[in-house]
Amino acid sequence: MSTVFRHRSSSPEETQALAERIGRLCATGAVIALTGDLGSGKTAFVQGLARGMGVSAACPVTSPSYTLVNQYSGTGGQTLCHIDLYRLVHPDQIEDLGTDELMDGDHVTAIEWAHKFGPDLWKEDIDITLDIVEDTVRDICVAPRTAKGEALVEQLIQMNS
Repeated sequence: MSTVFRHRSSSPEETQALAERIGRLCATGAVIALTGDLGSGKTAFVQGLARGMGVSAACPVTSPSYTLVNQYSGTGGQTLCHIDLYRLVHPDQIEDLGTDELMDGDHVTAIEWAHKFGPDLWKEDIDITLDIVEDTVRDICVAPRTAKGEALVEQLIQMNS
């Protein structure tokens, strides 16, 4: 996979707007791996993703740091599954989350700290890296890992050209 989408965001709202566009493009079964330091905007990204999938504003999207998994119903029967691995200390704990069921194709799954225990655990369709540049400025890289991810990135590039 060679096509990568890069974006410089100057605010959390701009990060959410990019994620909202991606949420509109996500097909059921998509797996998104989110990587970035604390405070880089991973949860803000998922908030925008949820908005793009039609999750009601009445259902606030929050970090599942303590619950580890949150699910949100969007429009058209899609469900966003939001996983946060930050508090896990051993890869065996991932099995306790029931990730096989959560990634069975009926959800769009966004995983914060996805590469905490190494790459290639998730068969993710896209990797999204958020790098802190300045206080509110982030460099965001959207890289495909599958043909489904490549198609999504190509659509995103077309939307932004």
